[in-house]
Amino acid sequence: MATDISKIRNVGFAGHGGVGKTSLVEAILFAAGATNRLGKVDDGTTTTDFDPDEIKRKISLGTSVAYCDWKGHHFNLIDTPGYGDFVADARAGLRVATAAVIVVDAVAGVQVQTEKVWKYANEYGLRGPSSSTGSTVSARTFTARSSHSRSASRAGSVRSRCRSGRRLASRAWSISSP
Repeated sequence: MATDISKIRNVGFAGHGGVGKTSLVEAILFAAGATNRLGKVDDGTTTTDFDPDEIKRKISLGTSVAYCDWKGHHFNLIDTPGYGDFVADARAGLRVATAAVIVVDAVAGVQVQTEKVWKYANEYGLRGPSSSTGSTVSARTFTARSSHSRSASRAGSVRSRCRSGRRLASRAWSISSP
């Protein structure tokens, strides 16, 4: 059976290194029933970090794509690397996306690579995946992650200022990482 093209979503996950992009993609795959286990970066069992070097270093070295079906839609989840050495891959991943989720650590806040990928998402006219309109960065969805117990109280801090002093509009959720 062919998939209706209007039901396909290409969602890029971007942000600074080590903020939980791969873990978030893994959790989505598991929740959607695309995998039967919740992989972990520390264990080297995630779906999108499969290269031996990625497993050894515990970071994404390149852009990976995984997919799942949810509520009648087909989602291509684009997991991009967050470290500066691999920013070209993150940019390429966002270039083919139709929506973006910018992942920000709730404790550290907006970091250098966060600003870079935010700029790329804005350049490509991406919107948050829950937005049905063609809105740009002002409707961006942030996902906050923290291993600290203060994550719920700090989630609001995601609405922080970037280095240029510009306010980043967002909707923040606190997600506890295992």
